[in-house]
Amino acid sequence: MELDELICVSSCSRRQHFELVLLASTFPGGIRGMSQTTEDSVPGSTQILYEVSDKIGTITLNRPEKLNAMSRSLLNELEATFEQAKDDSNVKVVLLKGAGRSFCAGYDLAPDDWILSQYGADFDGPVDAVQDREDVTEILEYWLRLWKFPKPIIAEVQGVCLSGAGELLAMADIVVAAENAKFGHPAGRDLGIPVTLSFWPILIGMRKTKELLFTAKLIDGIEAERIGLVNQVVPSEELGSAAMAMARDAARTAEVGLRVSKLATNRWFENMGLLASTYSTADLDTFFHQSDSYVDFFKIVREQGMHAALDQRAKKFG
Repeated sequence: MELDELICVSSCSRRQHFELVLLASTFPGGIRGMSQTTEDSVPGSTQILYEVSDKIGTITLNRPEKLNAMSRSLLNELEATFEQAKDDSNVKVVLLKGAGRSFCAGYDLAPDDWILSQYGADFDGPVDAVQDREDVTEILEYWLRLWKFPKPIIAEVQGVCLSGAGELLAMADIVVAAENAKFGHPAGRDLGIPVTLSFWPILIGMRKTKELLFTAKLIDGIEAERIGLVNQVVPSEELGSAAMAMARDAARTAEVGLRVSKLATNRWFENMGLLASTYSTADLDTFFHQSDSYVDFFKIVREQGMHAALDQRAKKFG
C-alpha cells in the first residue's frame, strides 16, 4: 500500500482524514543497515535535490506526491547529500526544504519503505524488543550524525512537519516557517515518542513539551514561533524569500565564525546531558513499542488493512 493512497489533505475537511497525513510519521525507529555510504545514496538522486549558489547549498526533499515522507532510501540519500555539502568548499550554509505543499509528513508508512527492520503487522503480538532497541538506537545515531554537521542548517517549513519530520527539524540550527505550517507529534497518543524528544524541552520548555505530547495537539507556525520551536514565521507566499534571506545573511559571516559558533553552542547543550538523554529516550521508545496500544494498532492493520486501522484510530482520538 502506497503512502499517497493513505494521505488526504486538500480535499478532506475532517480531522480524522487529516490524521492520515499525521500518521505518516507515527513510528520513530531505526534504519537497519544505514551507513553514510550506500548504493542508494548516489549522486543524481531524484528523491533529494542539491544545488549551490552564493555559498548556499540547497537540499530539497523531493517526494512531493508523498508529502516528502522519509523512507530508507531517502534518508540514505539525504545523508550522502549532507556529506557532499560538508566537503563542498563553495558551501557555507545549507538551506533544507521540501518540494511541494509540505516540508515533510514524517516516516513512510508503506511496508516496503518502513525504516524499522520489524513491521508490526507481521507479528502476532509485540515485535522482538532486542532487535527493536537496535533499530531505534540506529535511527537516533543517524540523527545525531546530522546534529554534528559542522555548517549551519536553515530549514524552510511549509505545510505539515509532523512526528518523524520533527526529528529532522530538530537537527536544524534555524527554522523559518509559514504561518499556516503545522507542527506536532500525533503518535504520542498511542504509538511512540520521538527518539530526539530531548531536544523539545530545550527548545520549548518542560511544560509545553508535556502538553504537546500528552494531547498530541497540532500547532501552527505562529504558535511555534511564540514558544520557540521556530525562529521566524512569515506568510506562506513570503516563505521562500524569507528563508533564502536568512541563509544569505548567515553566509556573510566568516566560515570559521559559523563553525565555531555552532560547535560552541551545541557543545554547551551536550555538556548539559543532551546526548545521554536521547539514548534514554530511545530505550523508552522501545518500551512503548511493546505496549498494547502499539500491538493493537498493527493487529488491525494485519487483519483489516491500513485504512481500517487509521479510520479506527481517527474515531478514537478525534
